[in-house]
Amino acid sequence: MIRGLILFVAGLAMAACRTDDDTLTVSGTVEIREVMLAPLTAGRLAVLRKDEGDTVLPGDTVAVLEQPGLDALIRERRARAAAVTQRTAEIEAARADSLRTANDLARARQLLDRRIISEQQYDQLRNAAAAAAARLEAVRASSNEARAAEAALAGTLAIRDQLTLVAPAAGVILTRYAEPGEALVAGTPVVALGLVRDPWIRAYVGERYLARLSLGQPVTVRVDGYDREFNGKITDIAPRAEFTPRAALTERERADLVFAIKVTVSDDPEGRLKAGLPVTLRIALAP
Repeated sequence: MIRGLILFVAGLAMAACRTDDDTLTVSGTVEIREVMLAPLTAGRLAVLRKDEGDTVLPGDTVAVLEQPGLDALIRERRARAAAVTQRTAEIEAARADSLRTANDLARARQLLDRRIISEQQYDQLRNAAAAAAARLEAVRASSNEARAAEAALAGTLAIRDQLTLVAPAAGVILTRYAEPGEALVAGTPVVALGLVRDPWIRAYVGERYLARLSLGQPVTVRVDGYDREFNGKITDIAPRAEFTPRAALTERERADLVFAIKVTVSDDPEGRLKAGLPVTLRIALAP
């Protein structure tokens, strides 16, 4: 029964194909790409600015999520980064102090050799140089804290940015999957965006015509009720047959095999080709 149903569907697809010696006429359906907009971090859906049927442009805010306490954490890490960054001036001062005391100690060594200063005076300068060097090392260690604080702040800001979902391209909101107030985990779709300005057409051709088709081949698209035709080209040919029975086929059954093709339309700036719209394709067959 299943095998009979498969052959029946394939027969319907073949019946939609008409051909003369040079042109193949086949029915197809307009499709559009869908993009699932989902956050990369968990949060509660606070605002849904676009609903089903709304048109969006690239960069439009579609939804905003929130995490309790995130704003306070950002303020705390921003203040810590600012406080630690102020130690840069302390590092420069400590480096200058360490250099000055090291130079003083070198000159004092010469004076001590010439008996101009006492051992006690020299020890005082040596202790001062050692203290300045130790202070410089301590302040340098704090510079690592500054880098860590800046990295922590950048990571928190990145989380906040991921809580805002923006449209990557122009299109129409097709489906809403979440409601305001829902808690969402990372990767949960909020809406489905249809890229209506980039339609394509799915059609099926019989196995007997496959050898006369190629990628880039021009296609004329006609829609019932429109007073114009659209230009397109074949951009994909399926590598395997559709509706293929598992058993070996007879020569008659091989004629019922169909292959899916994808046709991209290049001249529909008005967006007349809607998803699900039936169309008729005319393909000039290769010799």
